[in-house]
Amino acid sequence: MKVRITTPCRIHLSLIDENGYTGRVDGGIGLMLDRPNVVFEASNSATQFKIEANKYYRESIEVINEKASRVFKEFNISNKNYHFYLKRYYPSHVGLGSKTQLSLAIAYAISKLRNLDVSLTSLTKLVERGGTSGIGWRGFESGGFILDGGHDFGKNKEKETFLPSSASSEANPALTILRYPIPEHWRFVLAIPNVKKGAYGDEEVGIFQDNAPIPKDEVNEVSHQILMKIIPGIIKNDLECFGEGLKRIQMIGFKKIEISLQHEIVKNLLTFLDQYGIKAYGMSSFGPSVVGITESDEEAKKLFEAIHDHLRNVGGHIYVCKPNNTGAKIEYID
Repeated sequence: MKVRITTPCRIHLSLIDENGYTGRVDGGIGLMLDRPNVVFEASNSATQFKIEANKYYRESIEVINEKASRVFKEFNISNKNYHFYLKRYYPSHVGLGSKTQLSLAIAYAISKLRNLDVSLTSLTKLVERGGTSGIGWRGFESGGFILDGGHDFGKNKEKETFLPSSASSEANPALTILRYPIPEHWRFVLAIPNVKKGAYGDEEVGIFQDNAPIPKDEVNEVSHQILMKIIPGIIKNDLECFGEGLKRIQMIGFKKIEISLQHEIVKNLLTFLDQYGIKAYGMSSFGPSVVGITESDEEAKKLFEAIHDHLRNVGGHIYVCKPNNTGAKIEYID
């Protein structure tokens, strides 16, 4: 049998609490888009174990081998008849959570091929994702706009210090508080400028260690903006309300720090979006990916052209995306 998994793309709009005074830490908001995608195919009827990838994605073969090996070991599965093919991928370390989507696609595909009775939460922990942000793993399952409540924090708790997901493999996947569908008419113009990739590895760990704890009053305001502006905006289909909250949280808290560390091209792009006058925009995770949100295909096309012109001497990728409100797609192929 052969399965194909097509994942959504994750936009992480903000962490909430890198102070921890309540005894919890992290938390965040984000949403899922229909593109760019990870497309991963797996078969358990091959003559020998093999991993293949499009020539542009071959650096991901090590990730596939490592994550698959964890699943094989956990469930005592022989790898000898498995064939994996990474058909489509999108850049890692640009703020879009591609490694989480690929890791989950691998684990989910194996679980389906073997009819394993295992939850996505368990698979997420097994492949060591979700240790800081709970957006990517829940979005893989359900799509939509997601608010996660982070982790217990303190001595002998889930997390004892401020760390990104990549350095939080022992933590359980972040708790989901709510998930709402994204208004279907919203359009997202996603720009990935051709600049230095966002922080990852030791650099990312250092940013958490150097900048946390975030002042309590800023953490409190981020929470308030999410509760009273961003979530109501999603529920009411009110992009202006949503955008007012989103713009404000970029000026405070951990998001302010993430933006301050960006290349000038990314900062200038955010300024350009503000001056352009769209109702909502933001930067995903540690960047450099930036998204502008509109309410129609026509508005999105105009914004695409404006961003393309703005970045004409920089280069990069620009996508016009729709909401993903369903999560990853699984297809069984004969």
